[in-house]
Amino acid sequence: MASRFEIVDQQYIQELKEKSENENTKKSTEYWKNVFKKCANERNLQPNLEDYQSDVDQTLSQFYEDLRKENGDDYEPDCLRVMQASLERYLKSKAYPKSIIRDREFLNSRKVLDGKARKLLEVGKGKCPNRSKSLTKEEEEVLW
Repeated sequence: MASRFEIVDQQYIQELKEKSENENTKKSTEYWKNVFKKCANERNLQPNLEDYQSDVDQTLSQFYEDLRKENGDDYEPDCLRVMQASLERYLKSKAYPKSIIRDREFLNSRKVLDGKARKLLEVGKGKCPNRSKSLTKEEEEVLW
């Protein structure tokens, strides 16, 4: 039987663990987990990403491809990275044995996400949509 001090120590340890997590990071993780669940429910898929036994890469690829805000607009390219990191944190909290960011079996979904981010940048989405672009050597020569 656990002593009263052991129970108090365990509660205090849990409290310290919770304090170590940034509040905004927690909110981000919760937000993106819910975005995935909503998308999965709309497609009659398993809403808990950690419960998938197979086809996780394919499911993530489809999720990344279809991802839009509720008003239909695309997310900013930087948001896509935040989303991926949030889903990774969520999976790690559920003791998921793989990394959707680093493991080779998620290469296809990472390519889909990278491609989407690049495409969004090309159409002017992102933090610096009107930033100047470097001139090519040919363009520089024409100016001289």
